[in-house]
Amino acid sequence: MRIVILEDEFFVADHLREMVVQQGYDVVGVYHSGEDFMAETNWDIDVALVDIFLSGKILGLDVAAKFQEKEIPFIFLTANKDLAILKKAAFLSPKAYLSKPFNENDVIAALEIVSLEIPSKILLRGHHGVEEIDPKQIIFIKSDGAYIQVQTTKKQIVQRKLLKEIELELPDNFIRTHRSYIVNKYYITQKKSSELQLGEYVIPISKSYRGF
Repeated sequence: MRIVILEDEFFVADHLREMVVQQGYDVVGVYHSGEDFMAETNWDIDVALVDIFLSGKILGLDVAAKFQEKEIPFIFLTANKDLAILKKAAFLSPKAYLSKPFNENDVIAALEIVSLEIPSKILLRGHHGVEEIDPKQIIFIKSDGAYIQVQTTKKQIVQRKLLKEIELELPDNFIRTHRSYIVNKYYITQKKSSELQLGEYVIPISKSYRGF
C-alpha cells in the first residue's frame, strides 16, 4: 500500500513515517506543505495521512478536497479540537482521524481499515510472466480481437483476454466509452462529443456510450 504523509512539523512527520514503515507499508512521499505536494504529486497513491492545518496557503482541508475528488482515501491528522474545523473536515469524508501525539495502535488500526477497501490488483501476463497491476495505474484498455491492450502509466501490456472479462475485475472508476475501449475516468483531461482526451491519448466515444 502506497502512503503519502502531509505534515508540516518535521519531527512529527518523521516519527509517523517510521511507525508506518515498521508495519511494512510503503511511504512514497513526505511533504511539509500543500504547495509542495500539489506541485510534485502524480496521484499514484493508495492512502494519504493529512494534517488538517498545513502551513502555507494550501491547507490540509484543501488537499483533502482533491483527494476526495479523485476518490483517494485519506486520514486526517490533528491536534485541534475546534468543533467548527472538525465539522468542515467531516464534510470531506475522511476514513479516520488521528490525534497528536499519535498512538501507534491507532495508526495501525486506521491503516488496516483503509487497506481492506483498496481494490485488488489485477493479474496480467506480460513479457516477464504474470504481473500484478494496480488498477489506479491503468489509463485505458483497448480490445483487439481476442486480445486486450492495457495501457498503464508505465507501459503497455498485451493479454489474451476479452474486454468484457477484464471489465468484471475493474473498480467503478472505469467506464466503457466504446465497444473496444474502457477508460479510467481519473485520467480524463478533456471530453468532447465524440472523443476523450486522456493526456496524450485520444479515445473515441461511440453513440451508444455518450451518456456515461
